Amino acid sequence: MATIPSMKVSEQEIKKILSLTEGHFTDLKAMEIKPAKLTRTLAAFANAEGGEIYIGVAEDQTRQIRTWHGFATAEDANAHIAVFEELFPIGADSNMCFLLSDTESGLVLKVEIPKSRNIKTALDGIVYVRRGAQNLPVNDSTRLEILRREKGISSFETETVNVDHNIITNSEVTIAFMLEVVPCSEPETWLAKQQVLQNGKPTVAGLVLFSEEPQANIPKHCGIKLYRYTTSEPE
Repeated sequence: MATIPSMKVSEQEIKKILSLTEGHFTDLKAMEIKPAKLTRTLAAFANAEGGEIYIGVAEDQTRQIRTWHGFATAEDANAHIAVFEELFPIGADSNMCFLLSDTESGLVLKVEIPKSRNIKTALDGIVYVRRGAQNLPVNDSTRLEILRREKGISSFETETVNVDHNIITNSEVTIAFMLEVVPCSEPETWLAKQQVLQNGKPTVAGLVLFSEEPQANIPKHCGIKLYRYTTSEPE
């Protein structure tokens, strides 16, 4: 099993994590969640636009209060890591690190899942896709065929557009989003890591997600329909 690196986070960054809104790109889970069930979220992110999962955040549903409640040792997360490595090889389809603090006890496991080029299936044998804060099963042949075509054919969303990268690296959308990214990162570095900024140029997907006026810069031949995801109650 690969060694998972550790990264120290500040008290301010911990507050950011605990106040994150679960949605299309982010999910928080208690460390007690069964690894097999957790693969639904990983598969859903990989089948959509990717996302981040923080494992080790407890939530009091009655009082709606979150607390940092991570793994006592890195070895205590082995069951989660093993199933991740089986479905999403580290370095290929996911990145992991432990977040630790001087003020909070326990290690929170952060998992970054990029958009996958093939369809990912959870351990229950079902294909999921992320929509808002939900992991929706793709359980009919028509929707599954659409997803296959999306994964199997190079799409316009991965094309770069010959416009200034500042359109997404310095947009209000990106600046607001980066305030929630933990650990802190520079917009250009983070966007490149998410593969929406390539060779200094934004991709069509990058313009759709992070520019203030995507319709003004996306080539008409792409035929992209613009819409915003809405957040609903998480699974």
